[in-house]
Amino acid sequence: MVVYESEEARSRDPADAERFDASYEALAGADITFRRGMCSRPGDIDDPEAASIVSDRGMGALPVCIFQGVDIAVGEYPSDQDLADFLDVPDGVLSVDRTKGPAMGNDLPPACSCRPVR
Repeated sequence: MVVYESEEARSRDPADAERFDASYEALAGADITFRRGMCSRPGDIDDPEAASIVSDRGMGALPVCIFQGVDIAVGEYPSDQDLADFLDVPDGVLSVDRTKGPAMGNDLPPACSCRPVR
């Protein structure tokens, strides 16, 4: 995961920037790290997806969070729920616990072989 941000984005929503900083520190304390990039111009962005977003929308699109080549937050910091779920954070590290994703086809229990009730 990488989060591209700017001083302008931080000043636009300082409360969310502070929440994100605290979450980043909590994750670091649990040995979970990701990259943050402070950007002052589009050339500071080295991820193709993030660069495309900023090219299309301008620097005002920051912060942009990219996880495995896909944007998961644009124009805002990733929520604690996104951080918990995407980074597989143990419960109790952030303000929320992980949620379970939808069941995959092979995770479903076997179909019931019961006869219909009449």
